[in-house]
Amino acid sequence: MTQLKVPLISVIIPCYNYARFLPAAIDSVLSQQCAALDVEIIVVDDGSTDNTSHVAKQYDGRIHYLFQKNQGLSAARNTGMRAAHGDYLLFLDADDLLSAGNLERHLLHFARRPELDISVCLCLLTADPFAHPPMCSLWPLKAHHLDLHLCYANISPVHTFLIRTNAARACGFFNEDLKACEDQDYWLRCAAMGQHFGSMGETYVWYVQHNDSLSSKRSKQLKHDIEMQFSISHMLESLPAFPRAGKYLGWLAHASGALGSAIGAFTLLPDLAQKLLTECGLALLKAMVEPKIHTHDKYLAIAEEYYASKFFAVGKEDIRLLPPTLQKALNFLRRKFPHLASVDATVLAQKREKLFQKLCCNVSTRFTPIK
Repeated sequence: MTQLKVPLISVIIPCYNYARFLPAAIDSVLSQQCAALDVEIIVVDDGSTDNTSHVAKQYDGRIHYLFQKNQGLSAARNTGMRAAHGDYLLFLDADDLLSAGNLERHLLHFARRPELDISVCLCLLTADPFAHPPMCSLWPLKAHHLDLHLCYANISPVHTFLIRTNAARACGFFNEDLKACEDQDYWLRCAAMGQHFGSMGETYVWYVQHNDSLSSKRSKQLKHDIEMQFSISHMLESLPAFPRAGKYLGWLAHASGALGSAIGAFTLLPDLAQKLLTECGLALLKAMVEPKIHTHDKYLAIAEEYYASKFFAVGKEDIRLLPPTLQKALNFLRRKFPHLASVDATVLAQKREKLFQKLCCNVSTRFTPIK
């Protein structure tokens, strides 16, 4: 009798001066190994000056340890990709953790949906995954049409994605010129190639937040968020089949995301924020001239309402303060969605929250602390 090949999952852990976190990350991956899967752990030391090499060598025989001069997070992930032998890839930052049974749940998801190239699970944000009970918040994950939602913003942290290795090879490597949002850029490129994403609420990862994490460097993050919005605009202009839900919803989602990024950046980056507001208006005008796809997909109808609703709170402010393109676009939007334009701010906020909940995954797992 021919024995079925057990899937090998390559988990790539870039590490730069995070020796104090590394053992917990490695242990969370080693605990995934079971009869249904095998794991390959590749730790890429990106020129650390702490005792990362010493910590990694404690795991000799259980991990592959690679050292390179400091080149940044994207370069470290790319080094790991080149060295990987697995059927699937997962990128785990050295200060984050997989929950028990995470990889097996991903593989079950692929088995249920063999058309998928990428499986995406839930994420818990916490300062201490070892606390009893764990103090955490859930990063909401959209349930369907993830390529559409990527036109709005990043959909989930990098370690929630398990990607087939052949899909990753087709997409290429992380952009080493980007110092933030490099994961969003990568998943956007996967989506642009037509790769299929699927969400599930049956497992999760821990995103450990602390003061020296990259995401805490607010100004740099905002600048990259804005640059990413202009990249999305270019993709929508140049790729006829992106997103699958059509250009109307793609431009609407992008306009909504650009609006949120611009508002968030006004205090620290006012000039870039003003430029992005103009882009927001242009994107919304492009959405208005695209034919709406008639579909029986109720989820897309909810997404349309949700992304449109974001604009009406802004429209209640002094419209004269907005760029002319956005003023014009808002007038179009009011005529298209009079039932949203006519309600007060409190009712609108309540409606948006209900729409948001309908867009997100149902959570079907219990969140437990790391033991």
